Amino acid sequence: MDIDQLFNFYGSDKTRNGYAPLYHSLFKNIKDKPIDLLEIGIGTMIPGVHSSMVGFSLPGYKPGGSLRAWRDYFINGQIVGADVQPDTQFTEERIKTYICDSLSIKNTTDVFSDKLFDIIIDDGSHRDEHQLKPLEN
Repeated sequence: MDIDQLFNFYGSDKTRNGYAPLYHSLFKNIKDKPIDLLEIGIGTMIPGVHSSMVGFSLPGYKPGGSLRAWRDYFINGQIVGADVQPDTQFTEERIKTYICDSLSIKNTTDVFSDKLFDIIIDDGSHRDEHQLKPLEN
């Protein structure tokens, strides 16, 4: 499956929001490489909390849909997810998740100080004021 199909299969909203073609153009030449990918924002299903996927995800979605799509797309990759909501935490083959507030330098350092990533995707807060802080941290 291509990345578009994988996002849809796992119920992610990334295809509906138009991200899949861009991701494919950026990553098609490295999809077989042993990359380490971090995605900030796993996709909570807790109603009413900031960045909840309730009302945005496709049918059948459960937290971590895009992490599973990344795992299947990057067939030799290690996938890491970070989120502040407890329902987003799980471990599956080649996927590890962490509770982490990417806006906190202390929390980010405590969780990721010994890790390097080839790709970092910030799909967390979506607020303008929150977009720069994870990169600084």
